[in-house]
Amino acid sequence: MTGPPGTPLPRTVGVTDVERTGPGQRLAVKLLVPTLVALLAIVLVFFVFFTSAIVNGNSMYPTLHNADYLLVTHGDTNLKRGDIVVTNVDESGQRVELVKRVIGLPGDVVEIRQDVAYVNGQREPERGQVVLPQFAASSPPVTVPQGSVYVMGDNRANSEDSRYLGPVPLSGLKGRAAAIFAPVTRMRVLP
Repeated sequence: MTGPPGTPLPRTVGVTDVERTGPGQRLAVKLLVPTLVALLAIVLVFFVFFTSAIVNGNSMYPTLHNADYLLVTHGDTNLKRGDIVVTNVDESGQRVELVKRVIGLPGDVVEIRQDVAYVNGQREPERGQVVLPQFAASSPPVTVPQGSVYVMGDNRANSEDSRYLGPVPLSGLKGRAAAIFAPVTRMRVLP
């Protein structure tokens, strides 16, 4: 059916363009959109807002376990005591990534008594730290310099941290650990 020039062709009532496509095309559209949204979310999470790190060893046990995968904020330097951070330090001429808890901030005085930290004269809060009396050590007060933080592992007898390395510079900070994202059985947000 054709009409005078310039008149539109009549449309079939109730049939839309989507209904004219085959079932395979409808399924593809239904799968493609959520898949693209999920990929965009993954890219934003892992490459724009966050990065990732893996726990290597048991120095943060029981809070973190060996081989936990962490979601880490990019270079977050707005830290508080108790935050878990990922930092890079030079150890015997090699760059090593450490996952530790912030004990002291710039200007704080940190003293270790039998593997328990005292910050500005106050005992650190209990966070499930593992202290073994037979291996516990003490160290004299240290003032944390500007641009650095004092970090320790929760598993004190099994942690190479600021007690041995000294305060770590914020310039080596990869970020603050925000969550465990793998293994699935350990997934959770970190306080």
